[in-house]
Amino acid sequence: MREEILRLENVTRVVDDVVLLDKLNLHIFCGEIMGVVCLNGYGQESLIELIGQNLPILYGRIYFHEELVNNYAHSSNTLNKVYVIEDPTKLVKDLSVADNVFVLRRGFRNYVIKSHVLNRQLKMLMDELGIQIDGKTQVEVLSPFEKCVVELLKAVTMGVKLIVVRDISNFISTADLPKFQRLIRMYAAQGVSFLYVCNHHEEAFKICDRISLMENGKILRVLERANFRRELIKPYYDNAFHREEIPYKEGNGVLRFQDVVTNNMDGLSFQIEKGECVILLDINHTVADDIVRVMNGEMDVISGEVRLEEKPYRIKSSREALRAGIAFIGQYPIPGMLFEDMSYIENLCFLLSEKSKRIWFDRRVLKSVIREYEPLIGPDIHAKNITELSLSSLYNLVYYRVHVYHPKILFCVQPFADADMPLRSQIILLLQQLKKKGIAVVILATSFSDSLMVADRMLQVENGKLSQEFDRAQFHHFSQDATVI
Repeated sequence: MREEILRLENVTRVVDDVVLLDKLNLHIFCGEIMGVVCLNGYGQESLIELIGQNLPILYGRIYFHEELVNNYAHSSNTLNKVYVIEDPTKLVKDLSVADNVFVLRRGFRNYVIKSHVLNRQLKMLMDELGIQIDGKTQVEVLSPFEKCVVELLKAVTMGVKLIVVRDISNFISTADLPKFQRLIRMYAAQGVSFLYVCNHHEEAFKICDRISLMENGKILRVLERANFRRELIKPYYDNAFHREEIPYKEGNGVLRFQDVVTNNMDGLSFQIEKGECVILLDINHTVADDIVRVMNGEMDVISGEVRLEEKPYRIKSSREALRAGIAFIGQYPIPGMLFEDMSYIENLCFLLSEKSKRIWFDRRVLKSVIREYEPLIGPDIHAKNITELSLSSLYNLVYYRVHVYHPKILFCVQPFADADMPLRSQIILLLQQLKKKGIAVVILATSFSDSLMVADRMLQVENGKLSQEFDRAQFHHFSQDATVI
């Protein structure tokens, strides 16, 4: 009989009269990689908190290592031996790798720290994994993948038997994700259990032994590996996952990078056409930041040339970039790209102030925008206080603001990061609307996610160079979130 590591039985958690978890059932066995695919984000945070700490619950029971640790009658608030790998990292960036793994953990009692001994022990662990990370290296200079490896080692050396891996594809590269999944499998074979939390079934299919589909704080269905098939997942997904064929015209290109060299780009060349959507797949997780900095004027290229509509691109500030027709939507646009002290319509028209100060304050212009966009946005457009709006409404505001401004190109940094399934489908529709208006969209990503649903081409960049290019007709060769090498 398999040893059970964690069991949640009919758990209901209510905080401030809000039901966060609703009769939730979850079982994880020793050495198992259990996936939780969140169809929406509701309840995910509460579930992870409750696994790590025995917080009060309204109904149900929780067993850890087959021992009752929490129930509706008594919650001790004690911590369970669980480690969560997520972004941001819990490592101390100013300390070395060895210090983070061995010293900063419960149970370390040496008063004299012998660094050479810790580094030797760490090297032995790294050699077992086939990974080379010097124990004397400071954490702050590590790559996202290396930080995850260090956290994994730290959890194992602490004796943790359940490790939660949360939305890892949002912060490590497409090339590094399979490497980290290999390490997960290695430790699972040694008896360590994993809860793999993500927002997309394709990612979970590649690593998990079983998958639980969660929505609104409740487990809807559990799939065994033998049943990892799209047709069994499809009924739970939003019908908006539909690719709309929006043609674009090939020409001289609205944007061209020609042999561009920066600290991370090594002769990068590509061209973007008007009205097309291109995924720029950053395999090594290195060039996307340089592209953004070059385009918003924060960085000069070392050599090569950037041309916008066949003219040399010489921009020295983000405001100049916006005036030239370059817009950006960051990885986490809510609330960072909105102004809470402004109304919806003022936020919607804010970028117009870069074209003319008078436009933004002209009530006739605001009324004209309301007439044009109310059929698309709905009554939210009249909201005076945007903090009372839903996340879905705020995403509409961010993307329709770009629609109103009508730039030449929009750069989207990992638009599907942390988005649940309904929000992903909404973002797809919003991107399609931008394409319809003739705006070129460049998706800077480290994984496909759902970008293929809206893209016309995919450019794979590796080691600072364009390594492969795929057009829409070739997309069927690989599934979403697969690795292309």
